[in-house]
Amino acid sequence: MSLFKVIMKVKITKETFYKIFIVVAIFWLTDFIMHIVGVGESNYYYLIKFFNSVLFAFIWFEIFDSKKHVKKLLFSVFFGTWISFSYLISSYSGFVQEFFGIVARYSAPPFMIFGIMLHPILWWVYHILGFYLGLEASEIIKTKRK
Repeated sequence: MSLFKVIMKVKITKETFYKIFIVVAIFWLTDFIMHIVGVGESNYYYLIKFFNSVLFAFIWFEIFDSKKHVKKLLFSVFFGTWISFSYLISSYSGFVQEFFGIVARYSAPPFMIFGIMLHPILWWVYHILGFYLGLEASEIIKTKRK
């Protein structure tokens, strides 16, 4: 069966839509708040994070949707790795500037929270934990609704 036929058969239920919304809202808003209290970022950064979180939440709930914490954590590690490195590669490699005409910085901003500079690897950890928290919250909220 072709990928197009598989995609066309996917039906998003209201419950799946709510779960995706919860994951994206928790991940994206916590990330946005951390950047506001830190050094800030470009609109491209916020958009790529938003659309990737929608995509990965959709993938999780349509393909995996497991209650096992280990599977959620492994998927969150994959998501955190993807979101961290896809942005760094697309922004600071010149890809964005050359092909999309978007001005980005030439080096990644420091990871700062309330004026305290943290190691950049913590971006990756924060992305993983933010997405994992969203997956867990969607499960808790889903069970409370039933």
